[in-house]
Amino acid sequence: MRKVNFPYAYKLAISMIVLIVTGMLALGALIIRDQNQLLEKQMYSYADILIRQLATSATESYLTSDTLDLDVLVKNLSRHTEIQGIAFYSDEKQPISSKGILPSINRFSDMGKQISSLQWDNNLSFMGHVVYDNVTIGYVVLTFDQSLFTQARIKTMYTIILTTVVLIILTILFAFFLGKRLSRPIEELVTASDAISRGNYKVRFDERRNDEFGILMESLNVMADGLLKKESVEKAFSRYVSPQVAQEVLNNLESINLGGQQIDASVLFVDMIGFTEMSKTMEPGKLTQILNEYFSYIAQAGQIYSGHVDKYIGDCVMLVFGVPEQSEHHTFQAISCALLIQRLITTLNIQRDKAGQPIINFHIAVNSGLMLAGNMGSQQRMEYTVIGDAVNLASRIASCAHNNEVIIPDTMLKRQGIREQFTFRKKDCMNLRGHEEPVSLYQVTGCINKAQNHLTKNMEKLINHDFKKK
Repeated sequence: MRKVNFPYAYKLAISMIVLIVTGMLALGALIIRDQNQLLEKQMYSYADILIRQLATSATESYLTSDTLDLDVLVKNLSRHTEIQGIAFYSDEKQPISSKGILPSINRFSDMGKQISSLQWDNNLSFMGHVVYDNVTIGYVVLTFDQSLFTQARIKTMYTIILTTVVLIILTILFAFFLGKRLSRPIEELVTASDAISRGNYKVRFDERRNDEFGILMESLNVMADGLLKKESVEKAFSRYVSPQVAQEVLNNLESINLGGQQIDASVLFVDMIGFTEMSKTMEPGKLTQILNEYFSYIAQAGQIYSGHVDKYIGDCVMLVFGVPEQSEHHTFQAISCALLIQRLITTLNIQRDKAGQPIINFHIAVNSGLMLAGNMGSQQRMEYTVIGDAVNLASRIASCAHNNEVIIPDTMLKRQGIREQFTFRKKDCMNLRGHEEPVSLYQVTGCINKAQNHLTKNMEKLINHDFKKK
């Protein structure tokens, strides 16, 4: 399975985190701004109320010029820790009574009947009018410790920041949990698709979901069912035709048409001797079992030498070499396969004879030459096969072979490398139907050099794999 460098769950979680954290930071900044503005308004409101109360309380003292009452007010208010200074001024801005830290009254901007504010050092001062009958008869000044306002603002800001951080941490944890949970169907789909791509078509989703993932899972189930059926059909198809032909057909489904091309290839016929007599005396089931046993070894021998069974014709097996995958060594492969089949039949007959079972001998013939290979038949029913004079000749000379002899026509001796790799014995010249001149036949008696080593190795492989099991 291909490694995922950055899982979708993490991408989803990070996207959620970025979105939520950005929103929370913006919300936190907005709350801090609003809280600062609220604290500032509360401070100004508190100062405005206090100054107006002082101005109202001091009006009578201003009218009667009673500075003692003003001193009492100054003394009482100066006890409050948040008030750093308090002062009363005449209408000419001359000090009458004062205590604490105070700025110069001339630094205030006169705003009429409204209070004026002044920030200086770490203090915040306010000036209000003492009014009687809409006439200013004096002024009152209050100074507050601005650090109290700053501390309140910082405390509020810290509280908001702490709350935001906690929420961000919870958001991160929740986002990864939710991302993992939401991406679980995707992980299941990836795992299933990977299994299907590797040929495991039995993967199914049992979960039923009412969302897009559910539709996709159901589609994958349907696809897996289709692929499983397709695989079963292909396997069954490969049993009715050779794997090479099956692959050739499946790879070119769009171009399956009648017709073929002329190629140089080899054909091998293995025909049972005495089948008609055996079929009269032996039960059909038993006879079928014997045929299948021999045919199984013949087919395996063909596969070893890159050939395949073209067809079963009753008690006869037809194998071809160099079709559909062309090979320049098809003659060597066909003769080697015939010798391997000869040895397999001999070994199998020995074992069957020891077990008291009937033995079977075969006619074996090989021929190479030009033949037509392709789809033969009709549009409704066709098969991939080879036809031509070279095929007919191999079929006819097969009857000239005695028990398990391998027979070839003399034309094959002219092929490159054949005389150097096999040994032969000349047989009779035979008059065959379809040929004006007699055909000289040779019996292949063995192989030499590399061909011998190759044949021995393949024979041992089949014996070790199959015969020893018995």
